[in-house]
Amino acid sequence: MRWEIIKETEIELWNEKLKQTSASLFQYPYYLMGKYNSFLYNRFFLKYVAGDKELAFAAIIKYGVFPFKTVIIDDGPVVLEENINLQKMLDDLINFLKKKFYIYLQIQPANPRIENLLCNNEKFKKEIFYPFHKKEEAEWNIYNQPEDKLLASFKIQGRRKIVLAGRVPYKFIKMDKESHLQDVENLFKEVEKTKRRRYIPFSAMRIIYEKGKKHNLSDIYAAYLNDELVNAVLIVKDAQCYYHFTSAMVVRGYKYNESPPAKLHLFIMQDCFYNENKNYYNISFGGTSSLIRFKELFNPIEVKKPPYYTHILEETFFPLFKKILPKSPRIWKEYLNTEPS
Repeated sequence: MRWEIIKETEIELWNEKLKQTSASLFQYPYYLMGKYNSFLYNRFFLKYVAGDKELAFAAIIKYGVFPFKTVIIDDGPVVLEENINLQKMLDDLINFLKKKFYIYLQIQPANPRIENLLCNNEKFKKEIFYPFHKKEEAEWNIYNQPEDKLLASFKIQGRRKIVLAGRVPYKFIKMDKESHLQDVENLFKEVEKTKRRRYIPFSAMRIIYEKGKKHNLSDIYAAYLNDELVNAVLIVKDAQCYYHFTSAMVVRGYKYNESPPAKLHLFIMQDCFYNENKNYYNISFGGTSSLIRFKELFNPIEVKKPPYYTHILEETFFPLFKKILPKSPRIWKEYLNTEPS
C-alpha cells in the first residue's frame, strides 16, 4: 500500500468520485484548484492505493518553498474502504510527506476514527502554527424538512424580512449565462470599493464556479431589480450539502427593510432541499456582527468541528520557520487575501 500523487489528467474525475462518498467540499478538487492557486499557496492531490484499488484520498494544501514547505489537510483524508488499517495509512502519509521534504503537517479530520488516532498520538499536537489558515470552528446548518416546517423554524424577524421582500418585484434566479457572471463581478467590485470589504480575487471565484458547475457542485444565485443585479451568493456543494461561500449586495432602488437576502436564501434552500435533496444548508459560521445577526434569523444549528492536529515532520528547520512566522492572524489574512467574506 502506498500514497501517490494523482496525475493532472485524473484530478477532474475525483469531483465525481467524491460525490459517491461523504467527503466534505473542502476535499473536492474543483474547490481547492480555485482557492489555492498561487506560487506560494497551492494544492495537490493524493490517493492511497493497494495495486489498482483506491483506499483513500487526500486533498493537500501546500504553502511555502524549500526548506519551509508545509502541508494542510482540511476535513480529510477521505476513507474509501472502511476496512483499511487507518494507523498504517497515516504512518504512510507521514513518511510520504517527509520524503517530499515537507516540515509541517496540519490536519482537521472529518472521520471520527482518524480523529481518535490523532488525539491519541503524542506526535500530533492540538496547536496551530498557521493563524491565517484556522478554518471555522463550527458549522451553522439548516436541515432539510418540509417547507412549512422550515419557514416555521425561522425567527419571526426572518419570516418578516421574507414577507417584506415580497413587496418588491425582485427576480430571483440561478445564473446560467456568461453575461450574468460579468454582472456578478461588477457587483463584487462595487461592494469592495464602496463598503471596503475584501474578497478573494474574482478570478478565483470564477475558477471555483466554472470547475464546480461542470459537476453540479457550484451555483450562483442572484436577485435582480429592474434588470439590475443587487444581491449575489456563490454556493459550493458536496454530496451532502450546500455551503454559502460568499455574497455581495448593494442597496439601490428599495428600502433597506425590504432588502432581498432573506428571501434569496430561502430561494437557495428550496433548491437545495426540494430539487437536489441535500441534507442541510451550511450558511457558514461567523462573519461581521451584522452578518451574524442576519444568519441567526434562520435559527441555524451549530455543529462543532474537530480541532486541528499538527505534526512536525522535520525538526531541523522548523524552529527557524516558527521564528519567522508572522504572529498576527490579520497579517496572514491581509497578505494572502484568500478567505471568503
